[in-house]
Amino acid sequence: MNPSAASRTPVRCSTRSWPSPRAPEPVVIKVFSGDDFLAGRAFLAAVREATEAGREVVRLDDDLTPGRLREALDQGGLFGTPQLALDLGAAIKSQGTAATGERNALIAMLEAAGPDADALVLDASATPARQKRWRAFGELNHLPAPRYGNLVRWIRAELEGAGVRTRGDVAATLHDLFGDDVPGVAAEIAKLRVLDETLTPERTIELVRRPAARNAFQLIDAIMAGDAALAFDTLDALVQSGEPPIKIMAAFAWQVDLVAGCVALRDTDPDVDQGRAAAALKANPFPTGKALAIAARLDEAALRSLIEAVVTAEHAMKSGSDAAWQLEACVLQAARLMAGRRAPAGAGRRS
Repeated sequence: MNPSAASRTPVRCSTRSWPSPRAPEPVVIKVFSGDDFLAGRAFLAAVREATEAGREVVRLDDDLTPGRLREALDQGGLFGTPQLALDLGAAIKSQGTAATGERNALIAMLEAAGPDADALVLDASATPARQKRWRAFGELNHLPAPRYGNLVRWIRAELEGAGVRTRGDVAATLHDLFGDDVPGVAAEIAKLRVLDETLTPERTIELVRRPAARNAFQLIDAIMAGDAALAFDTLDALVQSGEPPIKIMAAFAWQVDLVAGCVALRDTDPDVDQGRAAAALKANPFPTGKALAIAARLDEAALRSLIEAVVTAEHAMKSGSDAAWQLEACVLQAARLMAGRRAPAGAGRRS
């Protein structure tokens, strides 16, 4: 063969591309801190996700010690290094007075292990200093307990995430019923999600299995409607259910304070609506709407009398007077006051 011809013969190069070897995913220590319930729920969800993905998970709770952690870090599973699920809170709770030193030793071991540690860590009570330390070598998921307006937004997001259909501010209603009981709200939403209906605030109150909470709404409604007999019957049901008189008084005082805020807003803007009032008072729209309707029936003198009744009862309770008796007296006085302030006929309210 002519060498010169061979040199002119094109060389065929394969155009087939061969996949590059995949780089292993970076090993990350994921830490969950903040509210006990929220951090714990996120931690368990991450553990469940790892298990469902076929990962071998080694879980250590109250049996988590530096020695057990060292064993877990050193062992290899059938398909590589197992993922560790470490409940630091449970471990520390079982250590008593040695808790601080034990916790610091565990954190130091994870920090020293670096890329060799593939762990999910629950440290709900992590202080700001510990959070900073976790962030230095891991991925921190800090989930603080939602408060005030953030709590209502959190409830709304939980409802949407659960696929619960709503009409009206059901999130604010659940907040009124449960307060800052985050686990209670989450558990209730889990029940509501199975219902094939669109929930309203009123329907939610009917469905929620909290007699004391429902009666608290009814008590305030009865007082503000000036119905002393219904108010006393409702108050008796609340007390019989074990609700402390001081707590009932606090709920009523909060409602009166909201009414006072609405009266002040109406003085400057007679046409203020529920949304603007709720935003101005940093309150939930559902009770704010009720407070606005009540405020429309009160002048300054009537409001002052209502506030004085509440303040007098609260002061007497704090001074050692019989709380149940003071509450009854306050309810009677407030209901009588509101009876003289019924909505005028034709005003669009039920008589």
